[in-house]
Amino acid sequence: MTSGDARAMDARDLAGGRAAVRLGAAGAVVFLAGAVLPAAMDAAGLPGGAALRAAYHPLCHQIPSRSLAWAGHPVAICARCAGLYLGGALALALAALTAAAARVPPGLRWLALAVAPTTLDATAGLVVGAGLPNVPRLLIALPAGFAAGLYLAAGLADLGGSRWTKGLPIFSGPR
Repeated sequence: MTSGDARAMDARDLAGGRAAVRLGAAGAVVFLAGAVLPAAMDAAGLPGGAALRAAYHPLCHQIPSRSLAWAGHPVAICARCAGLYLGGALALALAALTAAAARVPPGLRWLALAVAPTTLDATAGLVVGAGLPNVPRLLIALPAGFAAGLYLAAGLADLGGSRWTKGLPIFSGPR
């Protein structure tokens, strides 16, 4: 194989990887919209909100007091899960728009730093019994979701045919 053929294959692999990440980002946006849709349907008096909420139940406990509300109706995921999913969707969107954002996901130390606030909040809720209000819970979960989204972007790029992390293994240490 000539170097020109290798470059053509790399370009196709990169295009396939970017397409997979873009598809993942679009799916994340649809997923988030679907989480808000049951509350919007309930507020509008439309049927089907409960069925859609049931589809999200395996992913979240859905305790109404721990969920954000839309027009007085709880969305299909709790505030912490909303922060995790929103952070992941933002990372996927960033990776879909710029290849450099997802070339190498964060190392284990950065992942631990990103997850630490959510872990502390969840642990405090279990030990003390009362957690933070919903909006701070969402905000605290954003970094963990963002870090997870970067790992997901790298995995989707791999599945799409292009490993953006060819030069470094995913768990290559802090950055």
